[in-house]
Amino acid sequence: RKPDCFRQAAGQIYIRCEDLDMDEGSRVRAAISMTLCELKTAQYQSTPMECAAFSLNTKTDALQDMPYADCVEAISRSAQFWASYSGYLREIREPCRLNLF
Repeated sequence: RKPDCFRQAAGQIYIRCEDLDMDEGSRVRAAISMTLCELKTAQYQSTPMECAAFSLNTKTDALQDMPYADCVEAISRSAQFWASYSGYLREIREPCRLNLF
């Protein structure tokens, strides 16, 4: 069975659940991953090339230190992408807080 994109992205959040005060970089990277899953699901939009490094083929450890400013800037160029990203960023700690993992 092919791994689910959202499940893999959620796994990145889960490993940081012990620290509910996740640093901003971790929250941003997790929100980017969730946004890219949404874009992948839609299939009619291509992922911004500035975000290619955040594909879920990248090991979680490598994502931890990956610069994200260019990807966020690329996402901000599309109102639809930005709405998804900002929603995920705002709610990224909720599954941990509610103990959903």
